[in-house]
Amino acid sequence: MLLCNSCDFGSDDGYEHHVVVRHPNLPGYPGPADIQFYDLKKLGMSWEREIKADIEWK
Repeated sequence: MLLCNSCDFGSDDGYEHHVVVRHPNLPGYPGPADIQFYDLKKLGMSWEREIKADIEWK
């Protein structure tokens, strides 16, 4: 697995370009399910966090 440094992108456009060019078969903004499915390492990005349910289903 290739580990990329999030500080190297500088902008959203730079990040998105990197994802398309370097990781074409992976999601650009992986959520918790994507991280588990693709066995990715969390990098502390906002879209990686778990979101707690507001409603308890019974």
